Amino acid sequence: MDATSTAGQPGSTPLAPGVRLVDMDGLTGGFDRLRLMARRLRFRYQQLLLTIGLRHAIKLWLTDREAAMAFLARGRTNHARGDAALSAMGDANAVRIAPPHSPLAAPPAPSEWFAPHKGEPVGFVFYVHGGSFIAERSARLTAMVARFAARANARVFAPSYRLAPEHPCPAAVEDIAASYRWFRETWPDEPVVCLADSAGSAILLAALQRVRDEGETLPDGVVLLSPWADLSLQSWSVVAASMTGTTGSNMEALALMAHLYLQGRSATDPVASPLFGDFSGFPPMLIHASKGDILYDDAVRLADRMREAGGDLTVRLWAAETHVWEAGNSSKARESIDLAADFIQRCLD
Repeated sequence: MDATSTAGQPGSTPLAPGVRLVDMDGLTGGFDRLRLMARRLRFRYQQLLLTIGLRHAIKLWLTDREAAMAFLARGRTNHARGDAALSAMGDANAVRIAPPHSPLAAPPAPSEWFAPHKGEPVGFVFYVHGGSFIAERSARLTAMVARFAARANARVFAPSYRLAPEHPCPAAVEDIAASYRWFRETWPDEPVVCLADSAGSAILLAALQRVRDEGETLPDGVVLLSPWADLSLQSWSVVAASMTGTTGSNMEALALMAHLYLQGRSATDPVASPLFGDFSGFPPMLIHASKGDILYDDAVRLADRMREAGGDLTVRLWAAETHVWEAGNSSKARESIDLAADFIQRCLD
């Protein structure tokens, strides 16, 4: 299956048969110097706040678990409130729905379902949210997944997973693997595409590698948005973005998040960093990433791993978007969702 044809698209670079790199908007992305400077100052401030908070969380986790739990609860609540203020589901054209009838018991983890307002949806999207392994699905991500349901004309199944640091790796992978098995047992003949963003990509890919090894059928396609797939932080973009201030996170913040999730597990263990795992037999995959994002090279290195496995992968690269910009309301967000939804529909067909 040809995930995306790049023929005739400027900037497209075929990496190998079945692996494609598509440059969406060149090197500048339309940003002038003043806007770029202002954005980088804002990112530096965000990095400072994030690292201070994470340092304090780890200090408390090592010395006073009760205080750490209270601090994490306040942080999650504040994050949810702040994110909700930026969210708007009015244009999503999709709603939460009751779970479709299932002859089996309820799913193994708390879950939500979404479907378009109008029409009869075709197939399913299995969605795993990001959140640096430590946060629930935010209001903006909820709005984003509703937009995917509407644009792809599919039902979306969005299971939750246990969060770090209370539940370190591989708890989240186990939860998503169990939810995927439940879905396959419940609707064995229905087409499904898996969708994940940021840290959710590491959890999803590790879960799919696990269920494949157990003999389970893999999905019909995989879509990753700004994926985080290497918790050992070996991607050069982690260093470059930290130095240039092109994102709201930096290498220290990522290392602190990974520490809360790993808690002694090797960062190169494939269950934590699926980039180091086996991608043989994987379905067609689409990745959307930004060259300015701290995790840009994780996307490119995933392309290398899929190429080595003989897989079918397209990586679309934007020039200057933020991490998981699809959760916003910009024209670039809508463009990315539209293109990814087209891929999802082709896989579901």
